[in-house]
Amino acid sequence: MSTSVEDVPQSAPLPVRVRKVLGRVRRRFQLDRFDVFARTVPALEAFAPPEGYVYAWAVAGDIAGCEEHHTELDDRQRAEGEARLGLGHRAVLARDGAGAVVFTMWVNPRCLNIPGEVKRRLAPDQWFIYKAFTSPDHRGRKLYQAGMRFVLTEMAREGLRELVGYAHVKKKVSRKGLAALDFEERGRYWALSIPGLQRTLLSPRLRKCFPEAVPRTHAVAQVLAAPPPP
Repeated sequence: MSTSVEDVPQSAPLPVRVRKVLGRVRRRFQLDRFDVFARTVPALEAFAPPEGYVYAWAVAGDIAGCEEHHTELDDRQRAEGEARLGLGHRAVLARDGAGAVVFTMWVNPRCLNIPGEVKRRLAPDQWFIYKAFTSPDHRGRKLYQAGMRFVLTEMAREGLRELVGYAHVKKKVSRKGLAALDFEERGRYWALSIPGLQRTLLSPRLRKCFPEAVPRTHAVAQVLAAPPPP
């Protein structure tokens, strides 16, 4: 549906009518910028979590038991998380002193994958972190930074080379955490959305760092749609 000056009441002065039309156009047009970062895996060191928290890799039962308030995972997202674990992804969990999961962060060992926007193949010695969330009751305690250090420790143990992450240009907390661990930019992309059109534009540097595009398989949806075993 188009927006024109005629859509605004004719009784309004022309400058007001034009301003309202431009406002409507801006609301229908969205251009977001995301930066991709990477950090070389350091030498293996013992992982020290923040005091009062325990970090571990998740199993399916852990995801099923997550509370939405602390993890942002509703019933559908918990089912999707279990499916991703079955497909080879990993999830880092942090529990508080009472045993509740209060931090989650997901790891893709194969692709830099932001659904609907970018999917590029990683090198065999790279991992990609995504979908990190800290409980509102536990923010400000650097659980996100500790989660990244936990992943880096595991990567060092497995002899891997580089951890990849990303953040929206306005996600100050995420970007601050990445900067605190010396992540460096590897390129960026723009997500363009207007009615009837969605496009993702990759910077030349990002294409060079991750040269191979990967087709989407919708594997999680297929797992969820499969009938249960007899």
